Amino acid sequence: MRDKLILVIGVTLAIFLILSHYSEVTDYENIEVHPRNLVKSNEKPQRSSKVINTSSESKPAQSQIAASQRSSPGCDCKSEKSGKHINLCYTDPQNLTSIGKQFDCGHLPILEKLNLVDNPGPFVDFKSTDEISKNIVFVSATSDNHYEQATNSISSVYKMYPNAKFILYSLSLKETCISQLKEKFEKIEVRVFDTSGYPDYTNNWMEYRFKPLIVAEVMKEYEYIWWMDAHISVKTAGLIEAFSKELSENSKKTDTRVQIPIYFFIHSSHSNFATLFKSLLTFFPTNSISLLKDPNRGAQLGANTIFFARTKYTVETVKWWVLCALDQKCMNPPGAQVYCRFPDNDRNTQFANCYRFDQSVLNLLMLNEFQDYKKYHSKLGSYF
Repeated sequence: MRDKLILVIGVTLAIFLILSHYSEVTDYENIEVHPRNLVKSNEKPQRSSKVINTSSESKPAQSQIAASQRSSPGCDCKSEKSGKHINLCYTDPQNLTSIGKQFDCGHLPILEKLNLVDNPGPFVDFKSTDEISKNIVFVSATSDNHYEQATNSISSVYKMYPNAKFILYSLSLKETCISQLKEKFEKIEVRVFDTSGYPDYTNNWMEYRFKPLIVAEVMKEYEYIWWMDAHISVKTAGLIEAFSKELSENSKKTDTRVQIPIYFFIHSSHSNFATLFKSLLTFFPTNSISLLKDPNRGAQLGANTIFFARTKYTVETVKWWVLCALDQKCMNPPGAQVYCRFPDNDRNTQFANCYRFDQSVLNLLMLNEFQDYKKYHSKLGSYF
């Protein structure tokens, strides 16, 4: 009798553990429906920590730019600088009633300093891609532990383009390393990444908050930015020329609401869903979980090398990317880490219990807008 009782308890416990795991994995599908536009005007809107998703009452899609200009209850922050009310809730461009939780109004002065609010331009219009080779700047960042890789990366650029503009941000590099870089590369500009105006946790380099912040800083000065992680090297000559040609061809046949100004080059070999912590969707809701799992449309691309052209769309996208970097939990959800465990070697439809930080965020923003990763995936990945 005792043995049977132990057996029953054991089986019950096993079933409980299995159901608990299943509930965690499938919780993406059980998203709370809470359309903001149904909140009565005399009611105080609830700051829900759940994803706000109303696909059953969706409105026509529009770009992030137009969506961000819509006023939503509980989303506006008043600027002390301009007196304007700025919307700090992301709206899914495919569903205007699907709105994320509000970012901290305390971050608004940083957005203004980075020209991510009411940016007057000038903006790139893509009428001529000949300007890219003349005005592009390569940007990277490194700490001491990646110094050798960064040196090789910089060398690869100058080998192909001896007169290239290259800005390297120091992530607490030793002064001796900075001196060596300046001696080795006469034209390089080394900047110390100053985090004094940002939250303290931006000093944790392993959370990769520095990347969107650096891109935003450089975008104030340059129209074309080519970001390269410290370990990325250019292996084939003619990269800029080939990409300018590809961009020109894409601009003539585009079927998107806005000209695509951000391009990735390297495939990550897994979907967006595989490395998605569901808490990210409370900030950036999506119209389709199945799209995030789809290897044909929802694949995640590497953020190790990215091209940015300064357009209104780029400024808007980088704004949300930066806001996530400034939020303690958005860029670094509790339990986030980079080492993936793909169940049954499934790299698309199951959560791998890992996160790609800046990469996960930017990919989600781009996929929400363009609905197919191939639209912003350059064919020139073999150049790296």
